[in-house]
Amino acid sequence: MATILDSLRNAVTPDLLARTSSLLGETEGGISRALGAAFPAILGAMMNKSGDAGTMRQLMDLLGDRGVDASVARNPLSLLAGGGLAKSSTTDLGGRLLSTLFGSQISGVSNALADHAGIKSSSASTLLGLAAPLVMAVLSDRVRSGGLSASGLASLLASQRDSIVRSIPAVLGPLAGLGSIGAAGPVAADYASRQIQRPKAWIPMTIAALLALAALWSFSRSPTREQAATSEPARLAAAVAKQDATTFTRKLPNDFELKAPATGIERQIVVFIEDQNRQADSTAWFNFDRLLFETGSASLKPESKEQLQNVAEIMKAYPNVKARIGGYTDNVGDPDSNLKLSQARAQAVVDELVALGVSRDRLTAEGYGDQHPVADNSTEQGRQQNRRIAMRVTEK
Repeated sequence: MATILDSLRNAVTPDLLARTSSLLGETEGGISRALGAAFPAILGAMMNKSGDAGTMRQLMDLLGDRGVDASVARNPLSLLAGGGLAKSSTTDLGGRLLSTLFGSQISGVSNALADHAGIKSSSASTLLGLAAPLVMAVLSDRVRSGGLSASGLASLLASQRDSIVRSIPAVLGPLAGLGSIGAAGPVAADYASRQIQRPKAWIPMTIAALLALAALWSFSRSPTREQAATSEPARLAAAVAKQDATTFTRKLPNDFELKAPATGIERQIVVFIEDQNRQADSTAWFNFDRLLFETGSASLKPESKEQLQNVAEIMKAYPNVKARIGGYTDNVGDPDSNLKLSQARAQAVVDELVALGVSRDRLTAEGYGDQHPVADNSTEQGRQQNRRIAMRVTEK
């Protein structure tokens, strides 16, 4: 039988990606990354809660609810309506599942998911709400068909623990206890016999006293306002912290020191290449975000050089990687002219990457014209999103 994650990944069809892309104004690649991270994050949170008998009872009640429609895993488009999620008992139960698992951390999970996938937080929240009922559908089907109890569900999750944990992005790990799965996750075999021990009464009192003393000591040693204002190390530390939140840095296998915006294509490509659980497929497109062309032309502007250099170094660092460069336009003007322009621009990017040291036999160019829009062409903002160059890893 397929693993839980495999069943969930199979539910992410090209039609689902295209529909959510149109609804949310995000790229299909971003949506694929978000769902690919949301599924193991939800399953990981369940694993982390499997030592809590009360929470497990709540989860079993949710999975056993008649409102859970197991067929949505085969027809995930039924979860969408209008501008987002459909209002149904299945999506409502998905929301309750997220509240049970993450509590007040839901917004933090959405923000981390957005950062990982390079999408808006609002889109990440919608996709998290889409992932939850799909997880419930797959698990509910297995619970019902296998007659699983709470301990049986814990055993099922534990049997697939390695693949689940490996698939959770690092940015989501610390949230809602996910970071402790590897160290403190319960052993399913003795789940039914485990008792949640009440902490000794003196422990929290002692901790509180120590914290109070630490706070008093820290206050007594705090610099004056004038000292703090003139503290160069403090300003430097704050600047570095701010930079770390917005900058992706990585020393590549070829010793190139990669530095790029945290939401840029560079990070997305490196994460995709290094993720052994993600296979090259037709859905994982990544949009260049700092390429500029002369108007109506395939001539790259000088400002494009930095990102192209970064992408070239990534490909040189991972010599097994092959890629397709896709060119897209909006729907304004003659379709044939748009198709030719998109092909010329895609080819210009390939030529530049070759000039930067990437072997030509590792790259192909394809122009799609106004096909595959990711936003509404009736608005200027939508047309701007549709005028893009994207990259798909075809081998890695």
